[in-house]
Amino acid sequence: MSISEVNEGDQSIEISQNEDFFEDILEESEPEMNADYPNEAYADLMTLVTKYKLTNATGNAIIKFFNKHANIGTSVLPKSIEEGRKYMDKMDLPNLTFTKTLVTTYNNNDYYLNHRSLINCIKNILLIPDLTRDFTLNFENLKVRILIVQVYFII
Repeated sequence: MSISEVNEGDQSIEISQNEDFFEDILEESEPEMNADYPNEAYADLMTLVTKYKLTNATGNAIIKFFNKHANIGTSVLPKSIEEGRKYMDKMDLPNLTFTKTLVTTYNNNDYYLNHRSLINCIKNILLIPDLTRDFTLNFENLKVRILIVQVYFII
């Protein structure tokens, strides 16, 4: 969705929609990470939150809306997005593990750097289908012949 015009006088916003926007959100797809969620709805919600970088407040509003209109006795979603993020943090996902390295100690306080392997980060980036569809992965062996010409001027 893109905002095409904001009219400051009456604060109205005219919105133009990409035809694929809602299809992308609602499409039936597996969660981006192959993780063990309690159920499919939970996995889809957390995929939606992470893929579109939704805030906790927005995610909580989605949970509240779903619980209000789902007509089920017990919610299959987390109580809050914070709880869902904590659940994700506890998952054992080898490509998302962090290494904790002591950087320095100052005034008896240890300061750590949490970091991931660069190779695992590249692997995760290459798993994004929309990114890799335009990659050229064909190898072409090119031989370049360089001709060096020396020119001397005698004055």
